Amino acid sequence: MRKVVFISFIISLFLFPEQIRAQVADSSFVLKEQDYLELVLANHPLAKKAENLVEYGEFSVLAAKGGFDPYLFSKNKQKYYENKNYYLLSNSGVSLPTRLGISVQAGYDWNEGEYINPENNLPETGLWYAGISVPVLQGLLFDENREALQKAFVDRKYYENEAQLLLNNVLLEASNYYWTWVQKQYQKSIIEEAYAFAETNFKNYKTAYEQGDKPAIDTLEAYIQLQNFSVQRQQLSNELESARLTLFTYLWEESISPLEEQSLRAPSFENISINHLDSLRTNLPLFVEDHPELRKYDLKINKLQVENRMKREKLKPKLDLSYNILQTPSTSFSEIRGLDNYNWGLSFSFPLFLRSERGALKMNNIKLENTNYEYQQKRLSIKNKARQYEFAFKNITDQLNTYESVVTQYKRLLKAELRKFEIGESSIFLINYRQQSLVSAEMKLIELKAKYNMYYRQWLHSLGAKPELWMAQ
Repeated sequence: MRKVVFISFIISLFLFPEQIRAQVADSSFVLKEQDYLELVLANHPLAKKAENLVEYGEFSVLAAKGGFDPYLFSKNKQKYYENKNYYLLSNSGVSLPTRLGISVQAGYDWNEGEYINPENNLPETGLWYAGISVPVLQGLLFDENREALQKAFVDRKYYENEAQLLLNNVLLEASNYYWTWVQKQYQKSIIEEAYAFAETNFKNYKTAYEQGDKPAIDTLEAYIQLQNFSVQRQQLSNELESARLTLFTYLWEESISPLEEQSLRAPSFENISINHLDSLRTNLPLFVEDHPELRKYDLKINKLQVENRMKREKLKPKLDLSYNILQTPSTSFSEIRGLDNYNWGLSFSFPLFLRSERGALKMNNIKLENTNYEYQQKRLSIKNKARQYEFAFKNITDQLNTYESVVTQYKRLLKAELRKFEIGESSIFLINYRQQSLVSAEMKLIELKAKYNMYYRQWLHSLGAKPELWMAQ
């Protein structure tokens, strides 16, 4: 009778492990990957860094636009010696650079003194002036300010792209740690069940040996099995704790302080939606063309093209024309004389050999050509890497399906062995062997399930998928 009860307990322990797991886990909180990744994106310091990168790009554009800000100026120069005012020269005004290359300016001149140069003689009330300055050749179509602004627009996209790359790397690393934690928790559960089985087995054999029903060798065999599972349980306890602590390094509160540790439970494993998998395969060319790593080269090429345009502009002669109308201060429109009074200026310069300018342009062309080569190589590399992870994911999916069948068959073998033992046609050696084989298969199955999810995330990462795709199942 004792033997029948013993065997019935062993069978129930192995055939209904889910009920035991549910009873143990009721007091803990289930942490789903989607909730976990949302917390990472919301509060992790590196996610905050990504937000700052986007803002940095916006401020770089703001700084470049400063090249077109109007500015006030005032120049004053006086010489006073031995109670004599030799001269006092004063020039104040406002200048407005424009995106057309033309500068508009207006101001007021007022000079006085006993020894002032004739060219600086002005009416007692001074002179108002207003006019423009035009770079007729070099600088008319493109100049340093417009170059800086266009490069800032490229930089803004660059920092947005860097933010996405940073988020993708954070998501991949966080996801890998998450599934490592899930794997260790499930494997720990399997070993706990196996240990409980071996412990009960040993106690029953020990009692049977003391009552003279079983030989001592059976008790020793049961004890060795118990010790083996005890070692595995201790090892997995350490690995699970390490995985749990690593998981919490990615969990932060809004105040940028680490989230308080709490009891967490892994969710059940679920298969990825076929629609999502088909979408990844079908849209591979689109993912490649829009990949953040590839966009880095696009933006680098755009920036070099802007620099090229500026260097070509430097090949032109400098010919700057300025023109200002002059007017004495007046409160009556009838006294305004229109264009009768003015000053103008013309300046010209041109290096005869243009060696510096031509050399800089040639070097920039080589940079541009080399970047195009790098772009083509990176494009092929991204495409092949994505296909590698697609193949790896398909391969792990096939292995997973196979091992699910293997575990089912090992359960049948153990169940059959227990039935044979019940009628006296088996031994503790065979039962331990069947149990060890089943535990190894279950551990491998959990490892494959974790890899299944990891490989899917690595596939997403290789495609440069945006964060919203990481949340979809």
